Amino acid sequence: MPFVEEQTRLSIKNILLATVFMEPSEAILSYAVGFARRYGSKISLTGAASPGAICEVIGKWQVDLVVIGTQAQEVRKSDLDVAVGEILRTVPCPILIIGPRVTAVELAKEEFEQIVYVTDYTLSSLDGLPYTLALSQDHGARLRFVHVSEGPTMGPFHFGNSRIVAFRKRLESLIHSAEGRPRESEFAVQEGDRVEGLVTIAANLHASLIVMSARGVSGRAAPALVWPIATQVVCRAHCPVLIARGGPHLSGDTR
Repeated sequence: MPFVEEQTRLSIKNILLATVFMEPSEAILSYAVGFARRYGSKISLTGAASPGAICEVIGKWQVDLVVIGTQAQEVRKSDLDVAVGEILRTVPCPILIIGPRVTAVELAKEEFEQIVYVTDYTLSSLDGLPYTLALSQDHGARLRFVHVSEGPTMGPFHFGNSRIVAFRKRLESLIHSAEGRPRESEFAVQEGDRVEGLVTIAANLHASLIVMSARGVSGRAAPALVWPIATQVVCRAHCPVLIARGGPHLSGDTR
């Protein structure tokens, strides 16, 4: 990412860099520092060993974004699934996760060119869209809405289904109310295994980032099962994955 401060839509004042199972690599450090420089953010590194400890740091330092590296290749997949699931369930702010299959070459890219936003045609799947729209505007990125169905697929604006109609109206409202527009946006709809489909589409698009919206879930579920799709996408994607939570802090906001 370019190391130049400029006017941005998102206000990201404090970034926390944490890692799972390993110290941050030079590529992860460079990626996080580049992101911080773009937004004029203060970046901090934590040695917190658990999601609970990370949450304590977030509250103490008023963190706006957590960048987490999970690139230890020798760790068992089940252990990584549990760790990522617990992080997704616990951490309260947007999380940018660099999974084990993200290469140093991918992290060295200077700009987001293509952002994949995952939807399932529910209104809650659009909760992270304002954040994503601001991010895409800041980077001049194309925005691709992706839906992978395990049943028969349907077009994104099918008027025979009330759920789809509500989704379409909410989507158009969010896009039209955004200050500025994405450089380009369109839908990709596919049938099949959701995780494999999302990872494959992102790879074929040479996506710089996959964005998934956070959902309210029961804290009683086992960590690895709370976010089964998001956890698997993080572990298999060839680009970083952003879990968007809440509304964006826009430049000029006061807290």
